[in-house]
Order: sequence, then C-alpha cells, then structure tokens
Amino acid sequence: MKFTSMTVGEIAVAYPDATDIFTKYGIDYCCGGRRNFTEAARSHGLDPERVEREIIDHEKSAGRLNDKLNNFSIPQIIDHILQYHHAYVREKRMVLPPLAKRVAAVHGRRHPELVEVAQLTENLFDELERHMQKEEEVLFPAVLALVSHEEKGTPLPRTRFDSVAQPIAVMERDHTQTGGELFDLQRMTGDFTVPEEGCVSYRELYDGLREMQANTFEHVHLENNILFPRALELERTIRQERTSGF
Repeated sequence: MKFTSMTVGEIAVAYPDATDIFTKYGIDYCCGGRRNFTEAARSHGLDPERVEREIIDHEKSAGRLNDKLNNFSIPQIIDHILQYHHAYVREKRMVLPPLAKRVAAVHGRRHPELVEVAQLTENLFDELERHMQKEEEVLFPAVLALVSHEEKGTPLPRTRFDSVAQPIAVMERDHTQTGGELFDLQRMTGDFTVPEEGCVSYRELYDGLREMQANTFEHVHLENNILFPRALELERTIRQERTSGF
C-alpha cells in the first residue's frame, strides 16, 4: 500500500479527487487531515487497501480545480479562498438560515429536529462570518506580507504575534469546531434526506446544507493542508535567511 504511512490530509493534497471518496465514506480530510489514513479507514469499518484502490482508480478518471490549486502561488490561493469560499458563505448566509426557520415553522411539529437544525444553521453562519473576518483582517495580510518580503524585500510589518503559527492555530481550532457542527447537521438530517412529504422549501434547505458542507470542507482542506503549511514553511525560510545573513 502506498498510503500506509500517509495522513488523510497528505493524500488529499497528493490525490485531489480523493476528497470525493473521503466524503463518500465520511472520512474527515479537512479538520481531521492529520490522522493516519489506515487508522481513519479502519475507524469507519473500511478496508484501507480497498479504499486506496478506489482513490487511485477515481483519480485516473477525474480531475478538477483542486489539482490546479496545488500549483497556485500563495496569493492565488488566498484570492481563490476569498472569491469562491468567503463570498459563497456570505451569499448563502442570506438564504439558508431564514429558509431553515421557515421550514422549521411549517414542519417542526412533525419533524422536531428541524428546530435544532435551524438554530445550528444560524449559529454556524455567525461563527463562519467571525472566522472569515479574522482571516481577512489578521492572517491573510500577515501571510501576504511574508510573500512580499521574500519576493521584493518589503519590510515585515509589526504584528501582535511572533509567528503566523499563532493565528493559524486559532483558525485550525475554528475549523475543527465548524467541521463538527457540519457533521452534526448531517447526522440530524439523516444525511440531508428529505422525507416523502417534504415540500420544495424542505428540499431546497437540505440541498443547500449539503452543498454548504461540501464547499466548507473544500475550503478547510485548502487552508489546513495546502495554504497553512506553505505559509509556515515560507516563514521558516525567511527566518533561516535572516539568521544566515542572506
């Protein structure tokens, strides 16, 4: 097996379309990206060797944007996050929480879990907005300053932290919480399954939550497994160059 000693996150970076397979089996590749692949597969009652073969076969027949993202520069990755993930969350924040409340008001007596789904959906979007603001106002400017320093010699600005590792650690804790809440939503909704008597709005809500989960998992994977390691490595390189006098 190729994947025996690899983490789930490392596989998601090396084989971008593996995320489809991980999602299929409920393996957390974003917040749980540091977990050993074999251990993660077995914890879900899966044969690691069979999952590995499925990932490799799927990779041969697929190919999408994430494959290109591995080759993006740090500024390009950040721009992609802002345009395709942060903008997406803000758009859906105007739609999904109000929709969840309406569906709960109509169907909540027969399906009481909808009341909790509506509350969790609202809380989730509120938390994501605060999280994105921290990235946009603190972390991303600090990372882009490292890039500018390395490429142009621009002086590094003063910050409230000694290393980007500190805000990154905060972001990763947020990611873990968000991932847990998304899995809670998936569990509460029976894997986003609409009951037979569910109306159009009910279906729109569950389809929207499923899409939201997929977008967020890709967002977290891109940061935890690609952007953050590269930012930390860049910072280490800059510090080594300063120490050696280059």
